[in-house]
Amino acid sequence: MEAQSFSKATMPLQYTSLIFVFVFTIVLGAFILVDETSRNGLALLSDFLAREYVALRRSFQVSNFPGSLSKGSANILSGYGHLLFPGGIALFGALTAGLIIRNVGRISRQDDQVRSRLNDLTQAKEKAEKLSKLKSDFLNYVSHELRTPLTVTMGYIDCMADGLYGHIDTKHKQILEIVSRQAGELRKMIDQILVFSRLEAEKDQVRIEEFSLSKVITEMREAYDFLANQKGIEIIWDLPGPEATFKSDSERFREILSNLVQNAIKYTDHGSVRVRVQHSPPTNSVELEVADTGIGIPRDSLANIFEPFVRAHKTASGNSAGGFGLGLSIVRKHVELLKGGIDVKSELGKGTTFRIVLPRS
Repeated sequence: MEAQSFSKATMPLQYTSLIFVFVFTIVLGAFILVDETSRNGLALLSDFLAREYVALRRSFQVSNFPGSLSKGSANILSGYGHLLFPGGIALFGALTAGLIIRNVGRISRQDDQVRSRLNDLTQAKEKAEKLSKLKSDFLNYVSHELRTPLTVTMGYIDCMADGLYGHIDTKHKQILEIVSRQAGELRKMIDQILVFSRLEAEKDQVRIEEFSLSKVITEMREAYDFLANQKGIEIIWDLPGPEATFKSDSERFREILSNLVQNAIKYTDHGSVRVRVQHSPPTNSVELEVADTGIGIPRDSLANIFEPFVRAHKTASGNSAGGFGLGLSIVRKHVELLKGGIDVKSELGKGTTFRIVLPRS
């Protein structure tokens, strides 16, 4: 369908100008031949040209050609000059028509090639969309199937650690706490896959509501302060006052901030993480900035860090940082759905700063 419409739209562009010139020359030539004033003007012009032709030959004393040729040329100009101009116009129209006929086959072949390429691109696009849907469905299915037994496992681990099935000595309790933390990390990765698959499938609608910025952030703050303390780093919170409210999707805002802060903590082994949230009532927007003093991102990786399943580096200790590389991809999708903008600056070995501006919905 697209190829057919393209061909129909292209035809006028190829032929209209040439057909117009052809018709114009035929009409103009016929008008000149029919109109008496035009014929008289052309007769006078031909007489003038004949006289000038003879005078020119005499002034230059051209004798290479017989005199009869000069007189014959002058007679032709004088007697039939009024027919030369419309005849020339008609000849030009005929040449234009010949050019159209000659190019019809070539243009038709080009249209066929364009139509064939468009069909190939359409099929490739449909195939890519189908594969993308299959991928999202697979991720969604696998994540749900993994999450259920993992939740049961974590429940039993917590019960054992709390001594509900009998006394647990200190050593075994520490082991259970390690297992519980690792299971928690696995659940976070599964939750990321679920969120990503929903975003890919466009299943979740944006839910706009008025919410308190400080309340949403405070609910998350304790957990991230605890993670930062475990690594020996500090989180500096620069937040708006309790009166600051914002109209947007609070859950998407929460996931944006959560993924950015988690990444900052993960890739910072020394120093601090600074979280700044600034509400700007005049512009009805919120600016969110998360800056760390971590290992930074290589310059050649900055263009790809928002792609799914892409991880730019490892931790400063050289070990794998864990995760599937979906956090920043989820952030970008949320920001796009909220009609916001995202920017990143990073210097290798010195840290990374993510800056997001969200408009009031």
